[in-house]
Parts: sequence; structure tokens; C-alpha cells
Amino acid sequence: MNTNNKKSVSLIINGEFPISKEIMNQIKSSEIIIAIDGATNTLIDCGIIPTVSIGDFDSIDMSNKKKVSQLIYKEDQNKTDLEKTLDWCIENNYLSLSIFGISGKSEDHFLGNFFAINEYCDTISCTIYTDYSTITPCIGKTVFNSFKGETVSIISFESSNKVSSVGLKYPLDSYRLLPSPRALRNQSLGNNFTIESSEKLMVFQIKD
Repeated sequence: MNTNNKKSVSLIINGEFPISKEIMNQIKSSEIIIAIDGATNTLIDCGIIPTVSIGDFDSIDMSNKKKVSQLIYKEDQNKTDLEKTLDWCIENNYLSLSIFGISGKSEDHFLGNFFAINEYCDTISCTIYTDYSTITPCIGKTVFNSFKGETVSIISFESSNKVSSVGLKYPLDSYRLLPSPRALRNQSLGNNFTIESSEKLMVFQIKD
């Protein structure tokens, strides 16, 4: 059985790169920085050398390849670069990740990234950070730190998800949440709230 490597690990997808100084510092302070293919260019342009770059390398500048100490070539065309990278993380016991660059750019990749992470989130614990929200994939009972008035959206990728909540303005009570906009733009009532689900979902804490 894999045991979680306790090092702080940032995984950078080749999407919209954050501009928040707080998020940038979080990436820089990570012990391991994993870049997916073209995200290597963006990181290096920002003065950050990734620990590892993974992908088929069709998007990395030749000059930047030489700056990365570990290049992991993954050619499997049946999986996206993100899926291949998550497989590599599991193989190397990196089971707790901070993920950046999930959104923006090509819309199909943007949506595909969420579907891929949803598939892996029962094996890999992760939190996704953007300039606009913090996104937590979860299943079962989860308590979230919050503040009164924080905007909270819940999205299910599963068709048979039953969701309950405590500490939200509009409570859910074994609500059957389909893949839909039905649980967007709720509000936290205090310094924490609880979500309990029968299947995997994603909780968005919006930076208004």
C-alpha cells in the first residue's frame, strides 16, 4: 500500500497562471513543484524552476527543457497529460497536492481537468487554487474553514449524489444533486460549514 509522501507538493497545469502574490508565494515555497508540459514555460518565465516536468513535451521550449533536472516523458495518447501526471504522483506516493492553473485558455481542457481530478480524488487528496476561488474535491463528511457571508458553490459530477449541509444559508438535506447549477451561490453562516455527500463532488469557496 502506498503511504503519502508528506512533502508539500504543487502541481501546475498549463492553464491560466495565477497572478495573486499569495498564491505565487505558495508555489515558490513548495518542496516539490511538478509542471505539466507547457506549464514549464510559464513557471520558468516567472523565475520558478520546476522540480519535475511531465508530459509528451510538445509544448515545452527547447531552451527550457535544459533547465529542468527531471523530465518524465509520457506518450500515452489514451490519457491527458494531467491524468498521466496524477498516475505518476500515485506511483511516487505524492498523494496530497496543491493544484494551480486548472482554468482558463482552452475550454475543453478546462472542463477536462475537472473531470480528471474528480476521477482521481478518492486516491489523491488535493486542493485547487485560482485567483477566484479555492476548490476542494471531497466525498463523505468534510468540515471547511470559512467566514460569515462567504460564497459557497457545490458541484457534483455524479448523477446519484445525496448531499447534506450544516452552516449554510440554504441548507441541503439529503438533496439529490445532479450535475447542474442547482447548488451554486450559497452562503456560509459562520467560521465553518460542513458538507456530507454520498458521492464525489467539488466545493467552491469564492473570493468575492
